Amino acid sequence: MYPRHEGSGLLVLAFLAGLQIAAECRGTTPCRPGFSEDVYKVVVPDIAEKGQPLFNVRFLDCGRSGLVRLECSNPADFRIEADGVVYAARSLQPSTLPASPLLIKASDSTTQEQWVTQVRLTPAAASSQQVQEVAVPPVMSKDSKEIVFPSRHTDSTLKRVKRDWVIPPINVPENSRGPFPQELVRIRSDNDKNRSLRYSVTGPGADQPPTGIFIIDPISGELSVNKPLDREHISNFHLRAHAVDLNGNQVENPIDIVINVIDMNDNRPEFTHQIWNGSVPEGSKPGTFVMTVTSVDKDDPKTNNGMLRYKILSQNPESPTSNMFTINNQTGGIITVAAGLDREKVPQYTLIIQATDMEGNPMYGLSNTATALIRVTDVNDNPPEFTAETFFGEVPENRVNVIVANLTVTDKDQPNTPAWNAVYKITGGDPTGRFSVPTDPTTNEGLVTVVKPIDYEISRTYVLTVEARNEVPLARGIHSPRQSTATVSIRVIDVNESPYFEPNPKLTKLEEGMMPESTLTTFTAQDP
Repeated sequence: MYPRHEGSGLLVLAFLAGLQIAAECRGTTPCRPGFSEDVYKVVVPDIAEKGQPLFNVRFLDCGRSGLVRLECSNPADFRIEADGVVYAARSLQPSTLPASPLLIKASDSTTQEQWVTQVRLTPAAASSQQVQEVAVPPVMSKDSKEIVFPSRHTDSTLKRVKRDWVIPPINVPENSRGPFPQELVRIRSDNDKNRSLRYSVTGPGADQPPTGIFIIDPISGELSVNKPLDREHISNFHLRAHAVDLNGNQVENPIDIVINVIDMNDNRPEFTHQIWNGSVPEGSKPGTFVMTVTSVDKDDPKTNNGMLRYKILSQNPESPTSNMFTINNQTGGIITVAAGLDREKVPQYTLIIQATDMEGNPMYGLSNTATALIRVTDVNDNPPEFTAETFFGEVPENRVNVIVANLTVTDKDQPNTPAWNAVYKITGGDPTGRFSVPTDPTTNEGLVTVVKPIDYEISRTYVLTVEARNEVPLARGIHSPRQSTATVSIRVIDVNESPYFEPNPKLTKLEEGMMPESTLTTFTAQDP
């Protein structure tokens, strides 16, 4: 507790917080140095003697302890210490207080950075006439171990105190091992010097569910925590402290106490799925997005405890290189980092992904893993290729709708897809359109079929040129290593056709008077 001036009953210390120590800064990233307020409102005693503490300002130094220097704009009247406590440099009275705000400057001698805040000073006498405008803060000791109720004036105008001032929160680490009960702070009133008082706290965690977490000694005012806290269950508690006399009469206005549960790194990252499925087209360029994996951590995401980083632990298979993919360590986005994705060689990759908290620090962070399955999808980068340069077939003459040859091809693309399905076309050797080559949907073979009758006596052989393509064009930049064409040699088989008369019927003339057995005409038959 700060020393109190015995000659003044109006001393009120405006406490916002002690200097933030470096250890508190480690939990927040990034840490931004600066004052906790742009403007402080402070009620000072009507009479303040030299050396008397008046108020505190809070500067967050982000671990720059010893490097940041605090100065005030009126050193003749006020003196500020390194911990942010402002003292009277000489005896002060309301008439001697500066009319303009007091400026507090913080400067870093190393980086030459500067920060400035304003302090508006109001005498206690003036504050009693403007209670709606100026807040009267409770007094808190320098080591934050004691909270004193703000002084209560008997003036009838002080019926309500505007709640602009809040006691700095009490920080309690979660998962404390005790021993319990563990003292947090002492709450007391200046009125306990001349009469016996009883202290109590109300609110969730005290007399409301969950009850019994916080207890207070009614005589000493020592507020204690009675069991380990869990930030992931309840991150803060809002209590009200009361002081009454032995008859139960309220002696002080209740004050609000906030208890923050400080996060500990007691939760591992958890992937929302243990197996992640993604895909990427073969032949994709480096930098192609594949998928995003996600992990969550129940710890405070504003601290290192909940800040996750991702990395790829392994890739299987390691072909064509062991680093085909990379992962954004903050977002979990996976992209290709190397060329050479070939579905015909590696249809799927298995990645083991690790998420680590503490910003990925392997020494202090907790980790977990998941599996990413990346399927390499097919593109038409392989044309169909005939299994032989020449195919042979034969067909009896005059037959139609018969298959005379089966053309077989190979295609390395995924079966039964447009990139694999073959389409055949006769490009030469059939000027009269006597053949067609439909595709067998099951085997992908080309079926050379006669669609018009063939006459052995006109043509005994046919030599066709057939081209094979896919249902979809080849991927851009892909060229066939050789032309997908073949020759089909077809022999026409002669059949024993019936002889025929020509002309048929034949017109014959019979003259009257002809002798018996005279020759009328001659019939001639032909055999093809």
